[in-house]
Formats: sequence, structure tokens, C-alpha cells
Amino acid sequence: MSRFFLLLWGLLLLPRQAHGANCYPLTSSFCHGLGYATTPHPTGAPGYSLQQAAQLVETACSPNVAALVCRVVVPECGSEESSQKKPCRALCQKVKADCESALEARRLSWPARLRCDALPESNCVQGPHTSGLHLPPASCQPITGPLCGDLSYTETVLPNLLGHTTQEEARAALQTFALVMQVGCSTQLMPFMCSVYIPKCVSGSPRPPCRTQCEQARSGCESLINRIGSAWPEVLRCETFTTESCEQVPAFDSTQTSACQRITVPLCRDLPYADTVLPNILGHETQDAAGLEVDQFQTLVKVECSPHLKPFLCSVYTPECVSGSPRPPCRTLCEHARSNCESLMNKFGFQWPDSLKCEAFSTESCEHYGVGRSGGVCEPITIPMCQGLAYNQTITPNLLGHTSQREAVMRMSFFNAMVQSMCSVDIRLFVCTVYAPRCSAGEVQRPCRSFCERAKRGCEGLMGSFGVSWPDELQCNSFPVDNCISEDKKPEMLYAEGILAKLIAGGYSVRGKTLSLKTARLLLTYMDADKTGYLDVVEVFKLEHYVAVVRREYVENYEKSNPPSIPLGQMKKALREFELDDETFTVLWNENRGEGGIDYDEFMAVLTKLHILRERFHANLLRLPCDCQVASFSFKQFMKSAII
Repeated sequence: MSRFFLLLWGLLLLPRQAHGANCYPLTSSFCHGLGYATTPHPTGAPGYSLQQAAQLVETACSPNVAALVCRVVVPECGSEESSQKKPCRALCQKVKADCESALEARRLSWPARLRCDALPESNCVQGPHTSGLHLPPASCQPITGPLCGDLSYTETVLPNLLGHTTQEEARAALQTFALVMQVGCSTQLMPFMCSVYIPKCVSGSPRPPCRTQCEQARSGCESLINRIGSAWPEVLRCETFTTESCEQVPAFDSTQTSACQRITVPLCRDLPYADTVLPNILGHETQDAAGLEVDQFQTLVKVECSPHLKPFLCSVYTPECVSGSPRPPCRTLCEHARSNCESLMNKFGFQWPDSLKCEAFSTESCEHYGVGRSGGVCEPITIPMCQGLAYNQTITPNLLGHTSQREAVMRMSFFNAMVQSMCSVDIRLFVCTVYAPRCSAGEVQRPCRSFCERAKRGCEGLMGSFGVSWPDELQCNSFPVDNCISEDKKPEMLYAEGILAKLIAGGYSVRGKTLSLKTARLLLTYMDADKTGYLDVVEVFKLEHYVAVVRREYVENYEKSNPPSIPLGQMKKALREFELDDETFTVLWNENRGEGGIDYDEFMAVLTKLHILRERFHANLLRLPCDCQVASFSFKQFMKSAII
């Protein structure tokens, strides 16, 4: 009983708000060490991209490039009220001049919103440490004291994300959580809290906290904290962290295995997957029971308050069956659906169900649902003018800030009339890549500057004859010159080197291990249907789909083994469809295995090679002059001779 009262007292002391009402830890590692540790915009200020900011900082084109870019894109808390925390105009002009040639060489563009004349001339930040803390260069130091002393790492580095400059200061703040950690409400609470207050030192820099670990700690302990009238600290909001530093964090428990069954619930019949498995996470043991409950959302789905509501609901009530286990729902998908639909529900006296609280889900499976690292979610294109293009997924807000496709289609009605009547064929695809931009893995794909210029040339003259000028919001100099979409086919005609670069940029890696050039050449051979030696737009799309499927199979079934590789027995099972005899399989295994088995790159290479051989065998059958039965015996022999 005494421990319980101590717990209540400790919880009452939890920090409600460590850095103001709208301040969050600065989690962007490229902005650490600049003299501040909190920001109101941890994922980037409106109109700015963290990815573009990171690319600029990484060029190191100016000694002060990080100080300028970070203080604009992820500004210090209080900078909106105080010019002392904003970068100076002279600093901006100096960095811009320093970086001009470097950005041009790397085909990067200066952020259109970053205008030097909008910054203050005096009483402002002149460099990395002219405001806030004056910190010496960081170095690793041994962890001292009992709290966080028995972790898998032994060295830390300060200041931490919350601005504590000594271990004593950090430990004093962490002490308020000591009793909560002793209660054992979550095994992830202590490692998460230590990752924030006493972070692991990696090459002199603190490893960022893991969002998944935060979510699991919060899910296990928040109800206990709420029970005594306190709240999870706002400064530790899980949404402000990323999953990039997550290492072997236990995921949603989907270890149960059962028989997959065809989906019969009417709402969920037309999904990208056709099979489900029960019981679901709400305990429904039959589809009739699940369908009866999910049917209450039918009207909400029909009014299209969110394109993410239906896929989220179905992921809960009729989860996809993956090797006899349910695929966990995605927290980010839930948050998008709830933010768009909850106000409409409240208008009619309904509340978002407690059983669907987004905090109860993790982000582990979000990549499968088209969620990017920044939290963006792909959605099907519903704008009629933009349907039937080379892509069918978009993302909102779009490049002009329209928050829904419904708003975007109203704004582009003028272009719709022009497309039907007078402009070049370029204009349709260009306008769609702006108003309904292509979305891949939750990330927006921007149109190229050259594409904009070509579309403008084909349309501007005709627009002028009607007394209409090219819209200011579509000025071509605001679009990038590289890593973008062009209607021109040549940039999409990829050779092996280009394929590898595209797959690396697209995130088709496992634990930081990318595919090799050797494997890229095999992928080129497999996908090059017209035997031109390169891949066109359609072939690239098929390639990305194939690699994504193989990567998902590897991650879901083999990546968590130690070391992460496929052992002999499982590899033999994975290749069963190719009908290899024992001798052929043994040769293939010995040629490709590494320590512990077959790794991700070799798995992709082996599967692709076998697909190529099987296609060649069937192509030879089609060339036979008769309906020959003799060829049916030779598939195993063909594979054996090709491999051995």
C-alpha cells in the first residue's frame, strides 16, 4: 500500500509541460548542437520539407548553413515572438551566396519560401551559438548513477533533446518517473525514458528516441497515469519522434496463427487484399460479428469524410491474413481517419469509439499501408481529370496546400476546361502532378521544372488570347530540376545503375542494407520485357511492385532472426514453387549463402534469377512447332543444367 501512495505522489509530480504549451523535442539529428533543443514544429514548419532541409545541411556548403536552415525549418521555441531567436538577414544572404554553386552542382534548389528579406536585420542569430546555449563540442561520457545504468549501452552525450547539459540535471528530471518505472506498467518505459534523458552516444551524437518504443510505453502506462488525474507529458508526445532509430522493439502481438478465410463483410470486400483471419484485435471470432459492428460506420464511409477511414476500419475488423496471422492496424492511418471524421461524428452526437483509440496502435505496419516516414499517407485518386494516368495514388495536402481532393478539383476546374479544348497534352499530366501529386510510400513526388516549362509553353499563348495569364502559384522556378517527375520518357528509361539508385532512394533496403549492383542487373533482365536493355515507365512501376513484394516477404518472415538471414530449411521452403531437386538446391545454396544463411540482397538475387530461368524455359516451349508433351519432363533438368 505504501508503494501505491508513493506512486500517486510521483505521478502527481510528472512534468505537465516542460517547454511551454506548443514546444516539442528537436528530433532532427542534422539540427542538433545549435544551441536549442525544442521547437514548435518538429516535423517542419508549414511549407517546408525536412527532407529538403536535410539535403541542404548535408552539403556543408557554408559554415552556417545548419544554423540558418534549422532555425527556419524547425525554429526554436519562442522565435515567433522574439527576433533574438530568428536568423539574421545577413546570415541568410551569406549562406545563400556560399551555397549557390554547390546547390547548382548537386541540382538542388533553394527553398522558395526561404526569403532573406523577410528576416530581421538586427537583434537576431548571427551563427550557430549566438542565441541560447553556448555549448562545447559534444563527446561521449560514461553513464553514471543507478538510473539508466543497466542498459545495453554504457556511454551517453549531452545536451539531450530536452536541453539538460549534465547527467545530474537529466537524472533529477528523470527521477520523477522512477516510481512509475518500478511499477512495471510497460517494459518499454525505462529504455524509452533513458533514450530521451540519457541518450546513447553514437560517434559523439545522441541517438534519437524511437517512436515505436514511446508508443508502447505510453500505451502501457498512460491509463495508470490518467487514473490519478495526471497526463502523459506533452513534451514526450510520441508523434514528435521517428522510427529511424528503432532497434528490435517488440511489435504488436500477432503471433496467433489460424486459417485464412475469404472476406465476406460487405464494407471490406473491395480491398487490396481478399483474405482475413480471426479473431481480430477486438475479439470478434466470426465475420458476422465483425460485420455487424463495423456496419455502424457505413454512412460515415459513404460521405467520404476521409479516404483513410475505410482501409483503417477494415484493418481492425477484417485484418489482412499474412501467413495465418492478422496484420496489425496502423496508428498513423487511424489518426488521419479520426482527424477528418471525428468533428462530423460529434455534430450528430457520436464519439470516436474508445475501442479504436489511435494510441492503442503502433506504426510498425504503417509502411504496408502507404505511410511515409514523415507521416504522409497515400490515397486513391478521385479527381476525374487525373484518373487513368500512369499513377493512381496521391496525397493531401497537395503541392498548393489544398487539404482534400474535393478542394483541389474545385480549384482546377479552369484547367479542366483548357485540357478538353486547347492546350498541349503536357498540361493534363503536369496539372495533375501539382493538384493530385503522385504519392509513393507516403512521400510526394514533385514535377520537374523542365516539365512545367514545357507545359507552360504549350498553353500560355492560347491562355493569353483569352486574356488569362499563367497562374502565379505555378511559377516554374519553384519546381526542382532533379529527383522529380517528367513527362519526358528518357529519365525513366533506367539502366542497372539507375535502377539501383532509384531503389535506394525509394527506401527498398532492410536495416540499412541496400541491394547490390549485381542484383540490380538481374532485376533489369527480369523486368526488361521488350529486351531493350533499359526499363521504361511501365517496367519501372512493375519492378518497384516486385521488389516491394519480395522485400515484404523477407522482412515479415526472416528479418527478425539473428543474424537476419534465411536458414537452409526455410530457404528450401521459399523456393518450393521452382521444383528444384536436392542437388540443384545445394549448389544454389552454397553459391549464395553467407554467415547464418541467405541475406536480403542474395534472397532478392536468387528469386529473380529463378524467375528469369523459368520464363526462359516457358518461352522456349512456346516456340515448339507442335503440341509436344516431351518438354514437360525437362523443367527440372533445365533448371539443373542452368544452375549447375
